[in-house]
Order: sequence, then C-alpha cells, then structure tokens
Amino acid sequence: MYNLIKNKQNFFEHSHEDIETIVNGFTHNKIPDYQMAAWLMAVYLNGMSNIETAHYTQSLTNSGKRIKFKNLNNPIIDKHSTGGVGDKVSLILGPILAACNCYIPMIVGRGLGHTGGTLDKLESIKGYNGFLTVDRFKKTVQEIGISIIGQTDEICPADKKIYALRDITGTIESNPLICGSILSKKIAEGIDYLVMDIKVGNGAFMKDKKEAIILGDYLKNVAEKFDIKMKYSITDMNQPLGNQAGLICEVIESIETLKGNGPNDLLKVVSHLANECLTLAGIDNGIQKIEKVINNGKAYEKFEKMIITQGGDISSIKLNPSITKVIKAEKEGYLNFNNTKGLGMSIIELGGGRKKIDDIVDSNAGFKLIKKHGSYVNKGDEIAEIFCSDNNKIEKGILMFKKSIKIINQLPNNYKLIY
Repeated sequence: MYNLIKNKQNFFEHSHEDIETIVNGFTHNKIPDYQMAAWLMAVYLNGMSNIETAHYTQSLTNSGKRIKFKNLNNPIIDKHSTGGVGDKVSLILGPILAACNCYIPMIVGRGLGHTGGTLDKLESIKGYNGFLTVDRFKKTVQEIGISIIGQTDEICPADKKIYALRDITGTIESNPLICGSILSKKIAEGIDYLVMDIKVGNGAFMKDKKEAIILGDYLKNVAEKFDIKMKYSITDMNQPLGNQAGLICEVIESIETLKGNGPNDLLKVVSHLANECLTLAGIDNGIQKIEKVINNGKAYEKFEKMIITQGGDISSIKLNPSITKVIKAEKEGYLNFNNTKGLGMSIIELGGGRKKIDDIVDSNAGFKLIKKHGSYVNKGDEIAEIFCSDNNKIEKGILMFKKSIKIINQLPNNYKLIY
C-alpha cells in the first residue's frame, strides 16, 4: 500500500489490479484508515484517468451484490444529486416517478460534509428501516414502485466504508471519488436510466457551471461504459432549496410538496428533474403527468406506502425540538446568502450532521427560512427559526448561521434556479 500511495503521489496510473488491491484491502481491514486516507488525499490532489475511475467504480460495485430486475415492463430509473443544503428532491421526485409507472430502486447516502443525507432524513421517521435485505428491497420496488435504502453490507460495502472516511478527511470534492461513489451504487441498483442533478454555487461542491459540466461529462462517460443511459442537469445551490433545512423538517416539507403545497423553487426543480427522467426513458408529456399525480394524490400515496412498508410510522412525522430561537435582522437592507455552505455547517453544529463517523444525529435539528436571498428586511424582522434538542449546541448553530449571511445596501445577485 505504501508503494501504491507513492505511485499516486507521483501521478502514475494504477492498473485494475492495483485498484482491486486497494479497495478490497481496505474493505477487509487489511489496509488501515491512515493509509487509505493518504491514498484518498493523493487521488484528491492528483486525480485519476477515466479508465482508472471505471476500474475504481467496478471494484466498488463488485464488493457486494449487484441487483438484476427481471420481467419489468416499465423503465427502471434513478436520480442522484451532488448535494446541497435543503436538497430534499429525492424524497419528492422518487414517489412522483413511481406514480408515473416507473420503478425507482434508490440507494442513498448519509450527510457528506456540509450537505444533508437522504438516509438521515428518512431515518428521522420513527421505525423507518433504511437497511432492507437485497431481496426485500427488490420486492418493495416491484410491488410499490419505489424503495429508498442506504448501503447495506450486501450493496457496495467498500463504498460505504470509504464514503465515511472521505467525510472526515477533507477528500470529498474529487471527481473520480465522487464518480465511483455515485455510479457504483447506481450500477448495483440495476437501473437503466440515471439523471444527475449537479448543484452549483456557494452551497455546492461545484462552484460554477464550468466545473459542473466537467463532472457531468466525466460521470456520463463512465456510466455509458456500464450501459446506463445518463443525462445531467445543473441547478442552483446559492441558497438553501425550499424553506426548511435539517432532518425531520425536510421530510415535512417534502410531504407538503407531494401534496402540492411546497415552495415554488423546490417544486420547480423537482418538476424539471422528474421530467428529465421521463424524457430520458422515452415517456412523453412528462410535465402533465407530474402535475396529475401530485393533484390526484397518487404521488403522496406512493411515499406513504413506501414509508409504511419499510416500518416507518407516518403519524410520528412531527417537528418537536426542545429549543427554538428566532434570528432577527440587525439592520435594514437586502439579505445576501453569501455562504450557503456555512448554513449547512450550522445544521452540523446544531447536531443535525456528523463531526465524527459514530456521531448520533438529532432529527429535530435544523432551520426554517422566513426570508430568502434577496429579500428586503427592516431591523428586527424575523429571518429564520433555528431549532435543536441540545442547549449546548443552539448558540453555536446560531453563530454559524449569522456568519453565513449578510445584510447589504444593494440588491444581491439574483440566481437562476435551473442552468
């Protein structure tokens, strides 16, 4: 492993056997965390070629079971986001697509860095089982149309272990590592179609459209090597998506959106991405179909069935923090969300994310925006509610939130929602 680390530090290309040695060695505890962290940092700094990335993706996929669906007549689709703050799109889009007669086997992750994790959000629902066996996962997808789970020891166990180490070693923003992590899970799911939502802005891993296109093309090239038809969209993350960011509060906002009552920005992004999925799979009139399944209640019905089937208690979906504070404007002017990443970090400070691999998250941690980017505020106006269950954490969360926004004299940049 020492030689493989030095090779990558010196920009040498790994063979398929090298990558198998690294991935399998770490998965089976033959390579310690500190050596794996050194290799991840070398990849983070020096990159990998498309061929290396394809080998890395394959090794992650082959570390567990690969699901194959048989005799399904309708499209098997998934959507994946590079992550952001308040990005609850998967919780809404999955049930919408299932209600449009698609099959959605969705394997998701926990929070990574400042971005929230879909699995953490679902696990904030009392009883929800995000770790079904492969057989139960397949059965749920076939019977309901959708199942959302995390990586079990059966599916991409190598990625699960590496993902947790990347989160705490500052090696997240690496195209080869992002690509391997995303696509290994998608290949293992047995999907035919994938739509990527690449977020850009001050709350995203990608800072601008140029970076997003590089990642999108990179993912597309590798996905096609595994016979997955893929397209990508670039959407904004210069402010939180929707009004709620955290754990159970995002589930509540997702339910409202599935019932047609969600915030406009969230609904617009969901509709755009859902339509991209349907178009990729050759289904026409996507927007009309999406509106129909929201309006007739079928989309929410799919969500409810999935939650109940996976052991979740729908009646438990309530925000119940022991501490709630209101953040008020300290002067008049225009709100400028100049550091959305910092807003994501405020949720971690509140206990809604992890600083260490084994941290337990607080499902009631998060914030609700009362005013959004570009809003004019007077001194004393309420900007946000911030909440959690730990007196020691609320002040740290408030401090981080306040540091991440400014009130300025002129109207700030008005960002495009879908690029």
